[in-house]
Amino acid sequence: MTEIIINNIETINDLAMFANPFKKGKLKLNISKLARELNKDRKTIRKYLNGKIPSTTRTRVKYLDEYRDVIIKLLTDKYRTFDYIDHLYNYLVREHKISCSRSTLNRYVRMDDEINSLFNKKKTQKFYERFETKPGVQAQFDLKEKIKIIYNTGEVVRINVATLTLGFSRYNVRELVLDTKYETIINFLASAFETIGGVPKELVIDNIKCLVDKPRTKDKDAILNVKFEEFLRDYDIVCKPCMPYRPETKGKTETQNKKPSQLENYNGTYVDLLDVHDKLRIINDEDNNSISQATNLPRIFLLNKEKGEFSNLPPRRIKEKYHLSLKKVAVTKDSLFSYKSNKYSVPKRLIGFKVNLIVKNNQLHVYYNNKIVTVHNISKNKLNIKKSHDLYYPSKTIAKCDSNKDIVIEEMRNIIYD
Repeated sequence: MTEIIINNIETINDLAMFANPFKKGKLKLNISKLARELNKDRKTIRKYLNGKIPSTTRTRVKYLDEYRDVIIKLLTDKYRTFDYIDHLYNYLVREHKISCSRSTLNRYVRMDDEINSLFNKKKTQKFYERFETKPGVQAQFDLKEKIKIIYNTGEVVRINVATLTLGFSRYNVRELVLDTKYETIINFLASAFETIGGVPKELVIDNIKCLVDKPRTKDKDAILNVKFEEFLRDYDIVCKPCMPYRPETKGKTETQNKKPSQLENYNGTYVDLLDVHDKLRIINDEDNNSISQATNLPRIFLLNKEKGEFSNLPPRRIKEKYHLSLKKVAVTKDSLFSYKSNKYSVPKRLIGFKVNLIVKNNQLHVYYNNKIVTVHNISKNKLNIKKSHDLYYPSKTIAKCDSNKDIVIEEMRNIIYD
């Protein structure tokens, strides 16, 4: 009988036809001979004869399948943007606590046609030779300009993120700035040097107008702003402007400039500028604590090694020249501060604190802990309140203040929502 079966089957799967009589004992077979002829283990032959045929395909549940709807929702959100899979991965780890690797998400995205189509194809990259600098030698400065921020009210603002990247450790100092005026940029540089605890010997910059009067060319050096040259002398640092359209010259900070784009991942959820500062701090801390692909070490670890090679900071009297001249005012319990007898609003979480003011182009720029938190147009109105600060006078409160009712109503009429 074994010979007959061998002559009438082509694969091991065909043994299933004889499973019923074999299990009932009506069919006697030489298991060893079948195993030799089919080149299979005897245990495997017995399983097939007992009708236990393994499934040819298995249904595999992917870990990221439960996040697929979340990913599509994020990528199709009318406010949010994710330019890189890295940004999507960081967001999902930060906000949804996913535990897979970056490569797993990349593979999942690339194998899903619908999700993959939501990403722009990368442009062909040119090859640029890598160059390294010794500890404490070089820092590179750049601006990520006009990042689109959308508040939960739908209001749109444009911000800039200034970045100082150290050449050796790749450590980054990042701050949100609203304008690119000389005083703002110099304030950032002076503060950044204080943050890292010293001054590098070289500063590589692009041709930002507030620092460079005439760009560098192939045959001529750049002409720097006179005030900027004074800053360089006071901090004993050499400036190396890049040639126009040569971003690879400061490739380390150009690469790091992709990171602030993650702020757009949260569009539609921001309440005010303080929220944007908070997210930027989280993104920057994550970056500095992560392992650099160039060095295979955390940036914060290499910063500690690099600190001893920086030049000393200038004396306090010199440093103070390059910080913004701010006027300090108190925030009252109604989340307002006074300027020239008129009141202006700030976010509620600043109640009881002191903020700093500076006037630029007939606007009040309001800072807290050296970070811009809001901007008001200077006006003659008694009350100037931003809608995003969510400050309103309840009608019940007005009714209780009978003696001052006319005054309150008059002030209510004068409210301007920026």
